[in-house]
Amino acid sequence: MMNTKSVRPAPVLIADSREEGAIRFALDGFRLSLSLFFFYNGSWLSLVNRGGSQWGSDAAPGLKVGLSLEPGPSGMRYELSVESDFETQVRLRLALQDEADLFHLIPGILHGDNNFSIVRPMEFPLLTRERAGDIDCSPLWEFRADRSSHPVSMLCCANGAAGVSVDPYTRDAGGRLIRNGVFAELPNAFGISLGYTNDPITFINHMFGPDGKMDWVPSTFHRANVMRTRGRIFGLRGGGRLTAHRIIRAVYADFRETPQPKKSCREAVQGLLDSFLHVNWSDELQGYTNAKCEVPDRPELKPWRPLVEIGWTGGAVVAYPLLTAQCALGLPESIFHDRKSPARLMDEIVAGFNPASGLLYDVTKPWSDLWPDSRVDGWWAGFHLVEGCHAAYTNGSAVFYLFKMLEFQQGLNEELDAVWLETGRKVLDTVIELQREDGAFGCTFSQHKKKVLDWDGFAGCWFAAACALAYRLTEEPRYLESARRALKYYVSFVKDLNCWGTPMDTWKAVDEEGNLAFIRASRLLHEITGEREYLDMLELGAGYEYLWRYGFKARPEHPPLRDCGWNSCGASLTSISNPHTHPMGLLVTGDLKYLAARTGDDYHLQRAEDGINWILATMELYPDVTGYGRYGVLSERTCPSDGLTVERYSDGTPASTWFSYNGWAAANALEALVETL
Repeated sequence: MMNTKSVRPAPVLIADSREEGAIRFALDGFRLSLSLFFFYNGSWLSLVNRGGSQWGSDAAPGLKVGLSLEPGPSGMRYELSVESDFETQVRLRLALQDEADLFHLIPGILHGDNNFSIVRPMEFPLLTRERAGDIDCSPLWEFRADRSSHPVSMLCCANGAAGVSVDPYTRDAGGRLIRNGVFAELPNAFGISLGYTNDPITFINHMFGPDGKMDWVPSTFHRANVMRTRGRIFGLRGGGRLTAHRIIRAVYADFRETPQPKKSCREAVQGLLDSFLHVNWSDELQGYTNAKCEVPDRPELKPWRPLVEIGWTGGAVVAYPLLTAQCALGLPESIFHDRKSPARLMDEIVAGFNPASGLLYDVTKPWSDLWPDSRVDGWWAGFHLVEGCHAAYTNGSAVFYLFKMLEFQQGLNEELDAVWLETGRKVLDTVIELQREDGAFGCTFSQHKKKVLDWDGFAGCWFAAACALAYRLTEEPRYLESARRALKYYVSFVKDLNCWGTPMDTWKAVDEEGNLAFIRASRLLHEITGEREYLDMLELGAGYEYLWRYGFKARPEHPPLRDCGWNSCGASLTSISNPHTHPMGLLVTGDLKYLAARTGDDYHLQRAEDGINWILATMELYPDVTGYGRYGVLSERTCPSDGLTVERYSDGTPASTWFSYNGWAAANALEALVETL
């Protein structure tokens, strides 16, 4: 099992020279070069060490920069300060020497080159020297430190990882909040900045706007005359890229500040269920919906589209937690009245079995409100990546929850629904028949025959989790064998810190969502077999999730989150394509607690508790802070930084959330909170 808990003793500075304006030293056998730069008259200039902790430049006599270094756990602690007669920004740049298999990592922002060779151009930042001149490509990217789940930039290699963290915020002499930065630079440099610049440009959103252009804006920055910050420089040998998890753990310990909700899990479950029944449901659309409004002029939520998708963002993802919440609160099925009960939702999904493909149609009646002639194309078809075919994400998610509902029936000593069971097995038998020898499931499938159209990506891992449940229910060996083979394939993505190809609206960006299926499947296989291999995989999956899960309290730039004390700690970023936080990471709360119990490591319990505290506190924003909705209403989007801040108040002011009620987001929260009761 990877060791994320232990740390190295304090390092020994084996070489210290100040030649050519750089400090050269070693940490745990890694050779590093440290340089400082400052921003002056539109350019970056190097600083020269004047002796001791003082740095300066002949070009700017009124500039004084201080850098103190002190050996500490896993590396060195530093303090960086500036006093200047002009507003500036200071970069602390580290270069890793003589290492192979370099992989830049700013968690949730840059994972390697962000799949440069695979993804469609002009979508999100790509760390590359190729396509010079394109706004999405650059050999250097700097971001606000609070854009990342942890304020750290790392460079992984075959022998381990080095990194540097920074307090994401400081104050200038007048008390003004200054945001600090993190950056990555090809081929072998990484660092932090006192103050920040989004360099070379500010990435807001990957989606096309009304004018057909990307939602990128000119660089923003924070600079000042007097500033000070702190952080750690890490050098940890052994473990390859996975050593990054040890650095994340240390940064988390430095900056964690968990949310403090006022309401209980039970109150939250009651609020979520009540809102589903009385706000989410639409008599006109005869379904559960997504809804939206305009704040402050028209704050009443209106149905936006019915949740006709079978999984991922609707359907079974909603049905299962509605069922468990009803039972957990001891309520009769009659609470659904003329609304669709969880069983009816699943009946509609199962009724959409496509005998030609052996899979489920991806949307249910009334099919898609946007593509009414198709039973496979949902809202995601508008992104022109997955059209006219079955998707592993929707089918895998739906079948996983189908078996979850069957297990729930079994736990209540009820007779299993024979049609559900038969249909779920048909779908899994199809994907097992098509499963590649190396264990991969497909990502997209033909709707006309049993055929994989696209193998590339992680979405098929949801079938592995469904197979594990199917084995536990039926004890048929083929399901266990298929799940085993699948995890041996998908674990390589997780080890590479580079899971991609799950959501259909992100152009195969590196993402957080697919790994959730890996976590669930690993936990199930460990429960079934007791084999240590799957507990190790579960810990690998947990470590990957933490790369996306905020480990500190961000200070959002825009209302309504800016001034309300909202705490991002425990929220998970979605992908490098959609830079905002969402509730989906909550789905693995029970799995993280299981891992903590089996390993005796409270780190995983803390991470799980952060997630629950975050969603409880976020729910308390409705309606007084958000300006719409009621307690139990939940949007899918909160924006800790400057990513995806595309929602607008009626007067045009940017908002740090979405004025929406997203049924799948509320369902994810409901599922996790019911398990926590």
